[in-house]
Order: sequence, then structure tokens, then C-alpha cells
Amino acid sequence: MVQLPAFEVEQWMDKYETTPGVLNIAETCCASISIDQLVQFNSSSREKDAARPLIDFSARLTYGAIRGSDELRQNIAATYNEDEGTAAAAAAPGTSPLSPEDVIVTQGAISANYLVFYSLVGPGDHVICVFPTYQQLYSVPESLGAEVSLWKLTPEKAYIPDVAELQSMIRSNTKACITFSRTYLDT
Repeated sequence: MVQLPAFEVEQWMDKYETTPGVLNIAETCCASISIDQLVQFNSSSREKDAARPLIDFSARLTYGAIRGSDELRQNIAATYNEDEGTAAAAAAPGTSPLSPEDVIVTQGAISANYLVFYSLVGPGDHVICVFPTYQQLYSVPESLGAEVSLWKLTPEKAYIPDVAELQSMIRSNTKACITFSRTYLDT
């Protein structure tokens, strides 16, 4: 059985994030709002579409599409394709537009990270992970049998990554280098 170490930041948040009168600067999500506030926000921000209700109460609540609804995946692809012709598109010439079939919707970054790790990492692999970072990014590859090397950012170097150090960490079995997360945000 896979044994993951306790996610310390999650335990800390469970203990302190709802403490009355304390400003939670460790939170990684936006403040929650009620359905009433969401409806009010929707009505005031989309005048032309105000006739369309925010929630379709006649829709059946099923398990839903495994990869995300077709409409949502189309909208996500369209959002990324709006950059066509911009600097982002120029940086990758010859690439085709993102199609809805290329989009998978998850419940959040944690689920997306698990999909990536389960797809790419296994026993005998080597993973380099920037540190400090969200614990999942180094604990999960380790739990899958990979050896994880931490690419440590330090206050002495103003937390600026040392690329020469990274290059020295790469091995023949290095499968991934995880550098995309920020120390204050896991998404």
C-alpha cells in the first residue's frame, strides 16, 4: 500500500484557516460566495445575457462527462485559441489550434497533477522538483517509486533558480523536472 507523508500545509490549514478574526494569508483559493451572490454578480456583469439564467434548474444532475462537458472544453479551447497571432502563438510557429479533444477538465490542480504523475512517472524514474513548493509535487512521484531530487531555491540567492545546478541534477533516467508551481499557490 502506498504511504504518503502527511501534507503539512493542508494539516495547518485544517487547523487554522477558519480561526475567527485571523487573516489567512496561506489560502490558495478565492473567497467563497453564495449562490445568491453568484446570481447577482452574473446579472450585473452580463447585461446582454441577463435573460439567460445562471443555473438551469431543469438540467438533470448526472455523473457528468468524464473529461468535462463538451461545452466547457470548447470554451476552454476557444479561450486559448484567441491568442492566435499574438506573441504566444509566434513563440510556437506551426502549431495547430487547441481542439476540445485536447482538453481534460479536472476538479482542480491536485487532480491534474495526479493524472500527470500517474501517466509519466514510475519506479526507477528520476524527478527533479523545485523546492520549496506544494508538497504533492514531490511526495506523489516518490510514492510511485521515483527518486526525487529537490532543486532548492534559497534566500541567499534571493530564491532565483540556479540553472547550472539544475543541469548537474539531470540523469539518464530523469523523467520530469517540476518547476511550474509557485511556493504560494498550488494551481
